[in-house]
Parts: sequence; C-alpha cells; structure tokens
Amino acid sequence: MGLKEYNFRPDYNKNNNDIAEEFYLPAMRNSCLYDRVSGYFGSTIYIIAWSALREFIENGGRIRIICSPIISNADKAAMTEGYSAKNNEIIKDSLAKELEELFSLDSLLKPARLLACLIADGILDIKIAIPRTNMEPDLARLFHDKVGIFTDVVGDSVGFRGSMNETFQGLSEDGNLESIDVFPSWSDTRDAFRVDSAKQYFERLWSGAEPHASVYKFPDALRKKLLDESNGYNWRPLLKEISTTLQLSRKWRPNKKNSKKLPREHQIKALENWVKRGRRGILEHATGSGKTFTAICAIRDALNRNCSVIVLVPSKELLRQWKKEIADNITDIDIKYLMCGDGHNTWKNKGILALWTRMRRMNCITIATIDTACSDMFVKNVVSDKQLLLVADEVHRVGSPARRNVLNINAGERLGLSATPVRYGDPEGTNCIFSYFEGVIPPVFSLEDAIKAGVLTKYYYHPMQVYLNIDEQAEWNELTKIINRLIAINTVKGVPIETIIAENTKLQMKFIERARIIKQAANKVPLALSVIQKNYESGQRWIIYCDNQEQLGDVLQLLIQNRYNAYEYHSNMSGDRAETLKYFMMHGGILVSIRCLDEGVDIPATTHALILASSKNPREFIQRRGRILRRYKNKYFAQLYDAIVVPEQMHDENDKSDSIIEAELARAIQFGEWAENPSCVTDLKIIARRYGIDYETVKNGGYEDETEY
Repeated sequence: MGLKEYNFRPDYNKNNNDIAEEFYLPAMRNSCLYDRVSGYFGSTIYIIAWSALREFIENGGRIRIICSPIISNADKAAMTEGYSAKNNEIIKDSLAKELEELFSLDSLLKPARLLACLIADGILDIKIAIPRTNMEPDLARLFHDKVGIFTDVVGDSVGFRGSMNETFQGLSEDGNLESIDVFPSWSDTRDAFRVDSAKQYFERLWSGAEPHASVYKFPDALRKKLLDESNGYNWRPLLKEISTTLQLSRKWRPNKKNSKKLPREHQIKALENWVKRGRRGILEHATGSGKTFTAICAIRDALNRNCSVIVLVPSKELLRQWKKEIADNITDIDIKYLMCGDGHNTWKNKGILALWTRMRRMNCITIATIDTACSDMFVKNVVSDKQLLLVADEVHRVGSPARRNVLNINAGERLGLSATPVRYGDPEGTNCIFSYFEGVIPPVFSLEDAIKAGVLTKYYYHPMQVYLNIDEQAEWNELTKIINRLIAINTVKGVPIETIIAENTKLQMKFIERARIIKQAANKVPLALSVIQKNYESGQRWIIYCDNQEQLGDVLQLLIQNRYNAYEYHSNMSGDRAETLKYFMMHGGILVSIRCLDEGVDIPATTHALILASSKNPREFIQRRGRILRRYKNKYFAQLYDAIVVPEQMHDENDKSDSIIEAELARAIQFGEWAENPSCVTDLKIIARRYGIDYETVKNGGYEDETEY
C-alpha cells in the first residue's frame, strides 16, 4: 500500500491524537525515503525504537537526518568569534560526548548499537547544521527547524511541520505535548507546493547551498567509532529486541488511554518475572529506581483482572502519597479508596473492610499503615482470596516481631517493595518475609545498575574523617577496656563472640554507651558549618541528616546564626512538614533532618547531602544516599558529604573494634567505589586495614533499628 491510500488528517496534536500510531508509523511503513530536519543529534537515536522501521528498511528505505549538535557555551564563543578552522574540531568533540553518553547508559545501549548498524549499512545518514550570519557560525541562535518528508516507491510524498523533534519524547504518547501540520503531495495545489518547497529546502541544506545554515558531514572519526560499535551485530535482532521492549511497556502501562509514563526495561523484566512466579515476590530495587511506579503497574493489572488491592505503607505521609501516586498514574478509570490509619477509622465499622476486600469489578483499593494492618481486628476482617493483591511498601518493616501478624493475611497475589529486603541481624524476620512473599523477583536492580542505566543521577562522594575530642576519646578508651575485660571474663571456647554479647546485658549496655560517643561526637556540628561555608551556594537544595534531636538543634542554630537559609524537618516539629518540603522545593535552602526522611519522601530536586548520623543499619545509609540520587531537570550530578567518626585505635589484641565503625567504613567504601571519584575511599581503606576490618566481608552486615548495640 502506498502513502496515497492512507487517509491522513491535516493536523495532529497529542491532546486528541496519538501522533506515532496515527501518522508517523503508517507513513514510515509505506515509505522508502525519509528526509528529516530536526533538533539535536542525541535525540535522533530514539527514532529506531519504533516498530515500523523494519518494514521501512525492507522497502529499501533510506533515512537522511539534519540536526543540531549540543555545544558548550565556551565552544559557542570560540565558533562565533570566527575561529572557523576550529569549527570541525569543536563539532567533533561535541558529538563525541553525545556518543559517549549513548554507549555508556544501559538504557540506550541497544538503540545506540542499532544506530551504528544502520549507519554502517548505509540506511541512515546524518549531517549537522548550525545557523550562520555573514558566512560565520551564529551560535547565539539554534538551528531548530522541524520538517519531515516521507516518500513512497511511486513518488508520492507526505510532509509535516510542527513542534515535534525526532525524539522518543517527541513521538511517544507519554512524551512532550506536540502538534504537527500534515500536507500530502496529492491533496491539492497548496499542499503539493508545501511538499515541493520542503523537499527543495532539505536538498539545499543537505548540499550546503542554504545561505543561512552551515551544514557539516558527520565526522569521519566518529563514523568509524560507530562502525566499530556495529561490528558483529545485525540490525534485525536488535530492532526486534527494542520493539519487544516497547510492546511490553505498553502492555504494563498503568493508564490505558493516554499514559503519561511507561515502565522502563528493568521494571518490565520484574513485572514479567513476577507473573511467571505466580504473582508473588519482592522487588529488590535501588531507592529512587521506581519501585512505586512498578507496583502501580501491577495494581492496574490486578484491577483489570477484577482483583481487589491492599497497599501497606510504613508511615502516615506515605498513606497520602500512595493515594496521590495511584490517582496521578491511573486516570482512565474510577478508583475507590478505603484509607486505614492516621485517623482514618471507617474500616473499623462492622463489615466495611470485609466488604471492601471482597468486592470485585469495582476498582477498590485499600491503603493502610503497616501498624494499623498488623492489628488482629484488621487481619481478621480482610477477606482472604486468590483475587486479592497485597502490596507492601518497605517490606522489611513487616518482618519485625510486632508487625508479623500482617503476614497472616492470605492474599493470593503478593508484591513486596524494598531496596533492602533483608533484615540485618534478624534472620528470623527475614525468613518470615521471604517465606510469605516467596523470595526476591529477579533481576535485583542495584544502585550501581540504576546509575549505569541512567535511572539515578551520577554522584561525587566526599567522606570526611571526624575525630573525637579529648574527653570523648578518654571515655571511648575507658569503655573499650571494660568491654574487652567483660569479653575475656565471659569467653567460652567454641562460642562465637556474637553469642556472648547477645547473652550478656551488661556487655550490651557498654557497647551502646560506646556507640553513642560515635553518634554524638561533638566535632560533627562544626564540621557541618565548615562544609556549608565551603560548598553551599544560594538556591541550592541541601539535606543534612542528623543523629538525634539535640544534634539537629545544634546544627540548625549554628547555621541560622551564620545567616544561612536553614530549617528543620522531623516528626516532632511544630510546623507543617508538607509545607516545609514545598517551600524547600520552591526556594531551596538547607533542610536539617532526622529519620523521617529515610523512607518514601520524594525530594528529587535535592543536589547535596551531608550525613552526620552514624548507624549500624545499612538501610539507613542506603535510604539517605538514595534521596539525593533521584533524577531531576538540569540535575547532572549529586554531591554527598559523609562524616566518618574515627576514634584512635586501642592497641589491644582482644579489641574487635566497634561494629558501628566497621559497618560505617564498609558501606562508605562500597559507596565511594561507585562514585565518579572512586579514589575518595583510599584513606578509608587504610583506616579499615588499621582496624583489621575486612570491608568486603562485612559490607552487607549490620543490624535493624531494634538492635542498638
């Protein structure tokens, strides 16, 4: 079928039309030539994600693209000052950076490699355009024209103009709000003229005859790099993989009419594997990698199958946030909510919760705090059924002895969410969770995976050693002597030291006292001011994590005294926490906080964090670092400063050091090794060796909140 046989509209906009499905894909399927003037080189990669490309190529299709490079301000200045000899080199360097980005991100690796194959096979050709004035490049302006022409085997053409770039965001229905005008060559004289005019314009650009633009061929050195990347690969299987991923993302999207968001590849894999495992399992995905959205995709799947849904959350803040997230992502059906906890007591009325969890075909979702859901009254009133989906956010929480009653809800489908589902130092609690949810859904999506895939922001890590003052060191030394003496007295041959500690209350208390010295080290407070003075700039968004209320108060007072825009955020604060976060997001400043920011609170605009709080629970560290690695507009890197307290070593062969030091060093070293500046942990490795700490062995150790020693 040729283009002429397709009934194109005169215009399309995303308010009312799916531009890709209604125009772009049909036009490509029925064409053999596609000429396109668009935006930036980096964006052209996304064209290859569309299924119609295979048919286009099999038609003998060829694509020619003219687009703009992304050039730094410094390079723009060099080009506009008439350094014409350098122009080609500047463009080459700019494109090299684009290519490096494409091939460094897992999420773009397949499309980038497909691009390379298409160029290698002569199917795709790219040229670079820059505006010019008086025969010189004019980087004060962008080459931002947007026009495209599809032509079929009999010579009929359809052209289009509009706001749409040749990008995934431009084409996808969940991308930018775009509109285009369409003009077929066979329609009438006016449209035929517009097509002919667009073709002539494109040819002038392509040949370098357009007076208002300088057009450069794709640099030979970069073309060779693309050819090297294509070696050993075939575009056909690559395109099939990409098209399959796109189809699955549409299958799992939570909004079936006009989705504003599609699941990423790691989310799709998790959902597909969840189904294969009988719709049971735990998502072990890094903080900030989209666990909530993945769960919402699963919830929509459940509603489509006439299941009822229970969502369990660890806090009252998340009670409201989950309802908002579901409502924002599922807008094409009417959902009924039953809220439980934080003053929502309707569920306690006779028969309400049973009715709610029994109803089918009614799109019913129950959202409850874990502390509410673990009550006998709640558990007994839930109607257990194979058509009930239970979602547990921060699922590690339900493994504590006080909350395990939740696991008596006999839901047919179960989905747990946590970056760290293992309960550290609590194998019994971990076993309870893993038994109920039937283990972790592969693949695990680690922090390293998320950064590599471009899901989380790259970061720089700045560990800073903090020393005890004279009095604190003296107290530390005295407690260490007492601890070693008690261990020696109570040591039994063949009995692990952990068992000795667990069975000796006095020894436990001494460990707690010693850990408290680390947590409350006085030198942390002036360190906070020093870091802010050296690094803070007005308008930035910083979080300072403190250990306790007293430390928070000291830090906050010191910052305010020095005229910094600092304010507190914690569960006992007098002001409104939601309004505080809103102000922080709008105006920036320094948020001084304790634990209530650890789980679930989204503040993606945060670019800097300083961790003063010491902990043996790895989860706290993981959650805190995850808060600042969430992606945000114009956020290219995050900066994390970390206070590591290092007491002077006691030279005693019986001294095993404090587990809080061991845990802190191990996790800091691991995090530093994934940073953009991995050499930052050299000094920490030296300290670890000095203490006799094997950080590779202990980096996954630690204790839950309930254990303090």
